[in-house]
Amino acid sequence: MTNDTVPHTAENAVSLQPWMHREGHGLVADVLSRQQDGISHPPRGFPPSIHGPTKWSGLDPNKIQPHTLTLDGPDVAAIRGTLESSHELELDGDEVTRECFPLPSLQDRLEKCAFEVHRGCGLCIIRGLNPDNYTIEDNIVLFLAIASYIGDERGLQNAKGDMLWKAHVTESKTWTVPKEKRHGIHTNYSLPFHNDMGCEILSIQVRDRADEGGRTCVASIAAVYNDLVQTKPWVLHALAKHNWPIQTSSRREPPFVLCPLIEYHAGNLLTSMDPSRIGPHPLIRNGSIPNLTPEQQEALVVLEETAQKHQIQLDTQPGDLIFINNLALLHGRESYLDSNTSSRHLVRLWLRNTQLGWPIPPSMSMPWDAAFGERAKKVMDRYYPIMPMPEYIECKYSNGTAAFVADDDNFDDGSDSGSKYAGRYFS
Repeated sequence: MTNDTVPHTAENAVSLQPWMHREGHGLVADVLSRQQDGISHPPRGFPPSIHGPTKWSGLDPNKIQPHTLTLDGPDVAAIRGTLESSHELELDGDEVTRECFPLPSLQDRLEKCAFEVHRGCGLCIIRGLNPDNYTIEDNIVLFLAIASYIGDERGLQNAKGDMLWKAHVTESKTWTVPKEKRHGIHTNYSLPFHNDMGCEILSIQVRDRADEGGRTCVASIAAVYNDLVQTKPWVLHALAKHNWPIQTSSRREPPFVLCPLIEYHAGNLLTSMDPSRIGPHPLIRNGSIPNLTPEQQEALVVLEETAQKHQIQLDTQPGDLIFINNLALLHGRESYLDSNTSSRHLVRLWLRNTQLGWPIPPSMSMPWDAAFGERAKKVMDRYYPIMPMPEYIECKYSNGTAAFVADDDNFDDGSDSGSKYAGRYFS
């Protein structure tokens, strides 16, 4: 791993958002500068610094190494045996749990991975399963089974019950919808640092790598916080204000809620921010969502720069399972290029661990509730598409950096669960 800066290419639609440009000139810039200079301490209720294992930086001489569980021959054989037994039970979807997929020889080490995600550095990689040795269906079963030892609950990724709906993070060569009309994860552009809003544990299965670039980058919000306390504490004040307009859906009136992007709650520093969900979106009627203030725009720029400063980049392999504390770490992505024979392909799952999970502050509960809370529990049918959508369906309301469950019982994302995916679901 290195601490190089994430490249933001000129064609990157995300990096061309208004808040990524400094246009501070004249009176507005002077006023903003004076306001910033007058702040020299963290926001009220926040500590002077954050300590603990989630505070790490790519700038440290002894760079953080993710907790890595490397599966050996007997481990892989044990997993294979349990997988073959699961074929007899015809397990799929929600039925794939740790109780139905017992791994007694691995259980203690998998539980240590879960502990590391919540109480350690916030990052774990499980390595040693070659996806080429399994069918597409079995790769999903293995992902769900092993992930169930890290988190016992799975989060909805849309209001129709899809658990892996937009979770196939790839750019299919068959899609014809222009990139600017796609979700950010379905392009080969770089992505700025963000969270999957509402998610507690971001879980990733690496199916294939790009021919060039495409590394996942992570940064500790604790390291970013400590840096900003010393250099630009006004940014923390801006991020902690309950005045950030977060998009929900176009059917809600108003189609946004006001929330902070960082909170210090129950002894933990948490972040919940996806730049593409903040402020107006081009597909939502003009004037319905407030524009970001100059202070907010500048704060996002500084947050991105500081996260890049402290990041590490993950050198992953096909078959790797990555588990990230989504509340404690920001993640981003390099731009990438596929070859004629390669297609960068990650599968994403949202998890929570009911025993180890961090308490969620009320100010960040809206997206969390839609994924894991009472709203999510009302959705009875859940689906697990095993492949990317064959035909790309343009999002009506958002093409944000990360998936986000709309806060609307009648939300329609434009997808057609079933007809487009006949034979491609676990349900």
